[in-house]
Amino acid sequence: MKCKNCAREIPDNSLFCNWCGERQLRERKKRDEVRVPTPTQLPSGSWHITLRAEGQSITEPTRDLCIAKAKAIRAGFVEAKAKPENITLSAACTKFIESSRGRLSASTIQGYEKTRDHDFPDLMKKRLRDITPAILQEAVDEECKRTSPRTNKKYSPKTIRNNYMFIVDVLHHYYKELDTSKTRLPELKQKPVLVIEPKKIYNAVKGSSVELPVLLSMWLSLTMSEIRGLTKSKSINNGQLSVIETVVDIKGKPVRKSGGKEEKRSRTLAIPDYISKLIDTVPGDDIVSFSAQTITKRFYKLLEDAKLPHISFHRLRHINASVMSELNIPGVVQNERGGWKTDYVRNRVYTHTFSPERQAADKAIDAYFENIIS
Repeated sequence: MKCKNCAREIPDNSLFCNWCGERQLRERKKRDEVRVPTPTQLPSGSWHITLRAEGQSITEPTRDLCIAKAKAIRAGFVEAKAKPENITLSAACTKFIESSRGRLSASTIQGYEKTRDHDFPDLMKKRLRDITPAILQEAVDEECKRTSPRTNKKYSPKTIRNNYMFIVDVLHHYYKELDTSKTRLPELKQKPVLVIEPKKIYNAVKGSSVELPVLLSMWLSLTMSEIRGLTKSKSINNGQLSVIETVVDIKGKPVRKSGGKEEKRSRTLAIPDYISKLIDTVPGDDIVSFSAQTITKRFYKLLEDAKLPHISFHRLRHINASVMSELNIPGVVQNERGGWKTDYVRNRVYTHTFSPERQAADKAIDAYFENIIS
């Protein structure tokens, strides 16, 4: 090496020059290497690194790509994503629920709370900053394997998808940078719909305590919450039945609210004579005072006693739709009677509650069921 002062040759690593006595400063090797944690391989096969100082989680398909991206973020070559709040997903769900109480129904809030408390248990414990697309996929895969403690059966694809979409809403609100679009969800399988002949159902429930609610659903296409919300003082006027209130159970207690479940569910129907006579025999103002659980259990028992296949109470609305289809009721009128959603153009067609087509449809449907009863 050469002396930095006199430029004469001196032994390597000398502290002082042998000629001029100048102190030599040894150059230190620059450490250009950016250090990152050792990546770990996930069960899915992807590789994962958590940069805690930066609050970043990196998941890539290969080990080398994972390391390279982590180093790029740490060196500042790649802009780090904004850090999410340092809270668990469960806590984020709670914040989301509390901020939504003023604009969402009590039953929707109850569903969100149930998802937070009982579904995706491992994922709910994780902090937002530690959640990655690979972790979301693993959580969905695990949920597909879990069984319900109540029924001891696996959760249906529809249930898993609905619960996951709530989680996505929460993540989009509190962790916008997280990509949730690539998660593979369980496939919805179309099951054959079992529809029992209306006459058989009528014969099974005739004279029973739930004959009225069953006919309100099968004949007039009312839902359980709509049936429980009917009152003589508010719902009946000049031989017409209006859906203006509903009753749902919130934490085991009935809660009455104005309007139908959706905008088109608030509708008016002509009361058939047979149903009108059944209503007249009911004491008090509530047309149906039973709880949803009581109605359902009694309906199931009557089906069993009549040796009929098991169907849900809500399936009665499907039967009503089948009857209207069989009678060639126009699709617009079917949607109007049943309160089903349709496209914007079709909704704009509804100018009167009872058009001539609607009146003809009511008469045809009433004649169909009156023929069964007689």
